[in-house]
Amino acid sequence: MKFAYSTSIFKMRSLKEAVDCVAKAGFEAMELMADRPHVFPQDFKASEISTLHECLERRKLKVVGLGAGRVSALGDGHHPSWIEEDWKERELRIRYTLDCLRLAAALGVPSISIFPGGKIPQSMNQREAWRLFVADLHRVLPLARKLAVRVLVEPTPEMLVENSEQMLALLKEFDGDEALGVNFGTAHLAFAGEDPCEAWDRLKPYAGQIHLGDLVEGSEHRRTQLGEGVLDIPRFLRSVLASGYEGYVTVEMESADRDAEELVLGSAVYLRKEGFLPGESGQAA
Repeated sequence: MKFAYSTSIFKMRSLKEAVDCVAKAGFEAMELMADRPHVFPQDFKASEISTLHECLERRKLKVVGLGAGRVSALGDGHHPSWIEEDWKERELRIRYTLDCLRLAAALGVPSISIFPGGKIPQSMNQREAWRLFVADLHRVLPLARKLAVRVLVEPTPEMLVENSEQMLALLKEFDGDEALGVNFGTAHLAFAGEDPCEAWDRLKPYAGQIHLGDLVEGSEHRRTQLGEGVLDIPRFLRSVLASGYEGYVTVEMESADRDAEELVLGSAVYLRKEGFLPGESGQAA
């Protein structure tokens, strides 16, 4: 089983610090946050690509995805979304996503991950927001096909696509287009009321990446350190192993009141203890 770590936990720290920490913990890959201060496409110059490659090579790390969902450089993180009332706001999100596809291709990254539309505006009903998101994706997918970079949608609570049933309906709209896939988020789907193992059985043929996170007990939608929440992480990972999935499992964490480095190292310790990550505490399953 192959594990990566998302740099989104290092929102207040440099990309180099994130790379160093992920490598130190023993992960073999990472997902880059396509936002400041890491690799926001409008800031990231062509000359920086070779520098990043050299840094990754020294650390024996590879990049397996760009996180293009939450982006504070454009607004508040969630906005502008794909389904804003103002077409100019929607255009910002679409252009940003197209830029992320170009950057991913330049970096040799196989996929980008996006939000599932966004929160439905009060002026729209579900069907109107759905048709708008589908139309927006039709503007993005031609470039994705041309560059051979997949667009992975992550079902997210309180957004247009919240669960596996809605995700399957979205995929059906595109008739099996290989450029569109799923970023499978364990904590998101669990909060939406699904058993991650059962949801995995439904979505695994379309999964390009897994976002692994644990969920805080209670009604609040907040992730916590692996093994400290309510999800049965080992059970889910055994299901992934049994399915023959060959992509990456990317740990994605939140760091509101905890040190980012502490969380990364703690995730590695937990995965080794459970026998999934190679290292001193155990061998890969």
